Amino acid sequence: DILRGAGLNVVEVAGWRTRGHGVMSSVKGIVVHHTAGPASGDYPSLAVVRDGTSSLAGPLAQLGLGRSGTWFVIAAGRCYHAGSTIDDSVYGNNNAIGIEAEGVGLPATDSGHSHWPEVQYQSYLRGVRALQKAYGVPSARVLGHKEAAVPRGRKIDPNFSMNEFRAAL
Repeated sequence: DILRGAGLNVVEVAGWRTRGHGVMSSVKGIVVHHTAGPASGDYPSLAVVRDGTSSLAGPLAQLGLGRSGTWFVIAAGRCYHAGSTIDDSVYGNNNAIGIEAEGVGLPATDSGHSHWPEVQYQSYLRGVRALQKAYGVPSARVLGHKEAAVPRGRKIDPNFSMNEFRAAL
């Protein structure tokens, strides 16, 4: 409802209301990711984000974002997207919404957003703004996985400038 209220296209993935690893404690932060998935298709990583891998049970994020700018509601509650963070009370799985945006993830860069379709990037901004407003999350608590993960350097996602992203929020 939050994303639809922002005028975004939303697909509810069957079973999302009961898919998750328990209840979240709160929403204090938002962690943005990229899937490092296939090079084509709108959201070909859906099955992995929804179901997980042999080493990590899904869901791996509450929300997905396709290349077309379409949002996928994958799960409610806690999802395994963050791992160890600089502050688990804000960015950990119990307290942060995870968004996995479809993207190959290369090159690993922290400048601009030229490796992202503009429609997807603008939708990312609109969706995060809507989530911020709904949950009272300041822009300073919107981090890329590469910023939240410890040890530093463990993650490279998303491959765009988080300073530019936060400034646009």
